[in-house]
Amino acid sequence: MIRYRSQIGVLWMIVIGVMIYTNIILIKPLIEDFSWLGFSIVLIILGIVDVIMISMTVQTYYEFHDDYLCVQCGFFCHEEIPYQDVRSFKETHNPLSSMGLSLDRIDIIYKAQKGRNGNSEVLISPVKKQEFIKELEKRTKIFITK
Repeated sequence: MIRYRSQIGVLWMIVIGVMIYTNIILIKPLIEDFSWLGFSIVLIILGIVDVIMISMTVQTYYEFHDDYLCVQCGFFCHEEIPYQDVRSFKETHNPLSSMGLSLDRIDIIYKAQKGRNGNSEVLISPVKKQEFIKELEKRTKIFITK
């Protein structure tokens, strides 16, 4: 098993910064005008959002196993892509929502899983992108498209 962590891009750092700033802005007035109900509701909502964002930052990685590529993003997103189901992949800077924390990404198109028809697509952003691409080419026997 070979594991690659996700790159953390400038845009993701801005999102984390906005999250911290929002926490401060929303909690500060509640401390000054203390109300258990308001404080509890805001703390629960912010806590849930913070835990999700931090888990995505810390637990986003891509693992090469013997038969499949495992793509993990936080608590909720987990995809196992068998190498024989990979149709193509290419480098991209597509800003769509994805399992990559940077805009320097690889777009992998593969046969849809879990009984779905057609193709699926995942955008990932491994730290050592060129090394990752070489490993993916070796395991899928498909070469990157431009």
